Amino acid sequence: MGNLRATGVFIAVLSIMSLCSCGGGSSASNPGGSSSQGTANVFTIGTDAPLQGVVSCQLMITGVNLINSSGTQVPVLNAPATVDFAQLSGLHQLIDLSAVPTGTYTSAMVTLASPVISFIDTTQNPPAVSTINGTLAPATVTVTFPSQFVLTDSEMVGLRMELDLHQSLLTDGNGQITGTVDPMFNMQLLGADDSSVSIDDFMAGVVSTNGNSFIVQGPKGRQWTVQTSATTTFDDPAISISQFTTNTIVAVSGSLDPVSKDIDATEVEVVSMDGFYLAGLFTSIRPPAGPATAADVFVRAELPDINGIEDAQITTLTLTGDEQYRIANIKNPITTLIFNNSLLAPGQSVAIGGKLTTTNGVSTLTPHRVVLRRQGQQGTLVVGQTVVGNGNQGSFQLSDDWTDGILLPSPLPVLTTDATNFINLSGLSGLTGTTALPLRVVGFVLINPATSTPVMVARSVEQLPASN
Repeated sequence: MGNLRATGVFIAVLSIMSLCSCGGGSSASNPGGSSSQGTANVFTIGTDAPLQGVVSCQLMITGVNLINSSGTQVPVLNAPATVDFAQLSGLHQLIDLSAVPTGTYTSAMVTLASPVISFIDTTQNPPAVSTINGTLAPATVTVTFPSQFVLTDSEMVGLRMELDLHQSLLTDGNGQITGTVDPMFNMQLLGADDSSVSIDDFMAGVVSTNGNSFIVQGPKGRQWTVQTSATTTFDDPAISISQFTTNTIVAVSGSLDPVSKDIDATEVEVVSMDGFYLAGLFTSIRPPAGPATAADVFVRAELPDINGIEDAQITTLTLTGDEQYRIANIKNPITTLIFNNSLLAPGQSVAIGGKLTTTNGVSTLTPHRVVLRRQGQQGTLVVGQTVVGNGNQGSFQLSDDWTDGILLPSPLPVLTTDATNFINLSGLSGLTGTTALPLRVVGFVLINPATSTPVMVARSVEQLPASN
């Protein structure tokens, strides 16, 4: 099955009690016993790293508690949340926000339930999904922080919960996953300005607008205010905030403001103006060349819940060529020249919006917008194939044996530019050695017109610890 790397959920501590989930939640105990003790709050974000062929690993998080120096457990998750640990490699997803007392925290505990693992079977044409309803052993894990963290009044910090899938998904003697999940977490508290607790691609429906800000409602029912500025990138310059309606669905990237607790948006992507969206992975394009008339999508998220369409299943959409094709988080209308219904491929991560029609209980989806989303791919450097041009412009190859990699070329060509962010590396030249470095690449999968095959255009390239 190949190696699995770390997968994470992030929780950050903030300051306003009134921002707790609409679904209610537990009140936090006072760790110091003082009635004058201040409070901070918690927002939850998810990220992941994957396994070959596993395109979904859903776990219900039923509880997350911080544990202070006196041993008191402080809940930071207001309601159970299902997280797919196999869809967010290198990306972060906002989940929740709640209040906790100040104090010194030494560890954290997470309680899990209902594991469901899905695989893509490429021996079938078109590829199909196989699913295992797993078991947990154990269901509750407590992890001590590398160092104690003192949380002060009105401070905003983040709790990074990183699940090591390589150790967590048990395999048999043939390397096949058995379905037993032995959750292995690393946990760490981080400052709210740390990039590891930023918000990526938070999907939500618009509730109302007010000048440069708008209110959205996320999948858990909570409403959030999104603030934009002159530096916010809108993926579709033709659609302004004033044109948003209650049928508009957006994906927001940014961070939580430590004072207002609003989302300060760095990027806003309009996914749908018609009231429905699906997020997922192309598994089959028909015909494989030329204008596509049908696409199979492995569904990872949907708004609203659509009758007959389930997460972690494949649904088929009809394409006519009249859809708008865009690349998320890129403010440039010419993106339609490099991503359109003739330049689609299995393995691309997409968000699809359009019109939902229900007749006699049967739902029909008419796609109007197809948005290519950035995605994370993980594997090892192919030694000797790195080409360095001017600065960080060039290319390398990735032995991509993780999740979506089963649908992409092997090895996967990766293109870099001077805008690519290199993490734990001295730029592209850091990939010219003789070691097959473990890497995570976040970017866009596009079709190379010269070869008519997929390539990845990297926004970031991160060298991972060799032990993962």
